[in-house]
Amino acid sequence: MTIRRVTAFALTGALALTSLVGAAGAAQADPVDYVQIRLVDLYCGDESEGDHDEAYLNIAANGGKAVKLWPAKASYQTMGTGYRRTLDESNGNALLILGKTESRTLSLWDYDSTSSDDRLGSVTITGNEFGAETQYRVLEGSGGVYTIAYQVIDI
Repeated sequence: MTIRRVTAFALTGALALTSLVGAAGAAQADPVDYVQIRLVDLYCGDESEGDHDEAYLNIAANGGKAVKLWPAKASYQTMGTGYRRTLDESNGNALLILGKTESRTLSLWDYDSTSSDDRLGSVTITGNEFGAETQYRVLEGSGGVYTIAYQVIDI
């Protein structure tokens, strides 16, 4: 019986020590606050070419390599003056989640099969822009003028 009491006492002490270490470790770690960029739509105020652009959107994290974000299921989306396209299909992309101190750069391009693609503008969105309201940013380049609407949501 003496052995069982010592074992129970040792086990209780070990569990208490583990709990204290775990609690101290948790108290020292700062939680990371994350936000999500929710893309709303893209509006073409003026296309860069004669009658329409073949637009696509890339995203890059903290100066890293850009990856295609929109459209998800095609090489590009036809855009002309006055066209508005929803960007909802892109909202599942993992790069749209970022820390409040991080940023993402969205760049709009015009696909060209005969030469290099034309940059239609870019915008950098930071995690500290979070709030409930929709924000609008103008993208300009190669003669095109576009407006992207987005929200930065605290998650």
